[in-house]
Amino acid sequence: MKPLKRRDFLKYAGAGLSTIIIGCSNSSSSGGGGVILPPDDDPGDDPGPVQPGLPVDTLRFTITDAIKEMITHEPENPGAGAAECYFWVFKEDRFPADNPGPQIFAFEGDLIALEVTNALDGPHAFTIPGMVDTGPIAPGETVEMEFTAETAGTYLYQDNLNAPVNRVMGLHGAFVVIPTAAAAGHKLTPYAAPTPAVQALFDDFGTAPWWPGLAWDEGDEATGTAPARQYVWLTHEASPVLFEEVGLFARNNPGQDFSASDFIEAFTNDPFINTSNDPRTGTSADFPVKAQEQVTLADGTITTRGVFNRKPHFFTVNGRSGFFAHHNPAITPMHRVGEPTVIHILNAGLATHSMHLHANHFFVTAINNAPQENPIWVDVFNIFPMDHVDYTIPLIRPPDIPNERGIGRADPGLPTLVGRSTWPPFTELGMSNPRIGTILATDFAGTGTVDMGALQSPLCYPMHDHSEASQTAQGGNYNCGLISGLYLFGDRNTPGAMDFELDAEFQMMIDRGRSIGESGPPTGGWPDEDVTPV
Repeated sequence: MKPLKRRDFLKYAGAGLSTIIIGCSNSSSSGGGGVILPPDDDPGDDPGPVQPGLPVDTLRFTITDAIKEMITHEPENPGAGAAECYFWVFKEDRFPADNPGPQIFAFEGDLIALEVTNALDGPHAFTIPGMVDTGPIAPGETVEMEFTAETAGTYLYQDNLNAPVNRVMGLHGAFVVIPTAAAAGHKLTPYAAPTPAVQALFDDFGTAPWWPGLAWDEGDEATGTAPARQYVWLTHEASPVLFEEVGLFARNNPGQDFSASDFIEAFTNDPFINTSNDPRTGTSADFPVKAQEQVTLADGTITTRGVFNRKPHFFTVNGRSGFFAHHNPAITPMHRVGEPTVIHILNAGLATHSMHLHANHFFVTAINNAPQENPIWVDVFNIFPMDHVDYTIPLIRPPDIPNERGIGRADPGLPTLVGRSTWPPFTELGMSNPRIGTILATDFAGTGTVDMGALQSPLCYPMHDHSEASQTAQGGNYNCGLISGLYLFGDRNTPGAMDFELDAEFQMMIDRGRSIGESGPPTGGWPDEDVTPV
């Protein structure tokens, strides 16, 4: 297997999210740098050998704050409260302020220069446990240091002061260290010291008859398939009421910490109040009064809106939620059958998540960077606060597809009642929902109509949290919360089915993902606004 190169990650990893590939940035303090390139535009050359004793790249963070637009059912509905949240953030010079900070990929042994400036009112810090720790940084001060990405694994960079307040307020991000080479006679895994069982699993991918297709570290230039396919799911939950309270306290009491115990109590146990802003809802004997207040809008209109408690209102994965998470190709794996992939899951919040994946069972190959002696094969697993868990997905045929030998096998499908085969599911993929011509809607310009029929392709399967509250926003609005999925757009193990015909919106989404900057701005520059919506 050929060595894994930084250029492979520059081309593929993190499309559609703020992502830094250490050593591929070509950046300055004003931004710039590489963009994701379609396979045909690959410049071909690796960035070159690392110079001994010199940093491969420089990370320049400012610890600051930002207000972020969140996802709810109706952001413009004043009765629901503003769909916005105040955060403390790690802003890296190459990207706008956002929560979480950019996801960072480095290779084992990379020497990295770090500059962290504290622009907030109290002391803050930057740490990657076991790797680097700035210690407290006073307001207005900058700390400069160097560190080495020593051991392959997935880490949470964070502010560890006044734990968990500073971290949960938004000062966190994902840092992934990739091994540089496989053990002699073996295929590459994501781990420095895989157990025999984990190594055997990765050795089998692409070789054993039960895992046909590509190995995990094997790419395919002809089909634009990346090697070492991996994603980050960084989970978090946000309380706009509590976060605003902490921000105001910090501004009015410079240098003082908001009580961590009070923060945890409010975040996890704040009493229920009858917040409902839906006029169809009433009161009860237990909650006879709706918690509401009168507010004056910017245009002078006086209206009534709900008063929310300090528990989390928004639940995110990589800072996104709802539609903007499960339609983001940097969050939701979109692959062919036979292209195994790894999901690195980190929990930066205070809630336990139970991440359930449809379409494929997955192997739990590592917990807190410890490769497992016996990686279990399940479809749901708990992610406790501050845990890191790896899901390794074999990308077999979905088990609900009937075929000759059963679950997931690369066999001929069974005949259908219309004389076709259950696999590839061309009958279903060629259908639209709703049917073409059934529903027409006026376009945004008001000058014509748009057919709402959408092709049922690719095959879309959800990933959702069995801790059901996280699937909501502002106390309701299911499917506006922490959700992703697994989308299948082809099968490299079945002749004639390498690529399914895709719905036009999905094709556009994938194409757009390839023009997003990884270590710099998108081609054409950032939009005018400085706050990135989820």
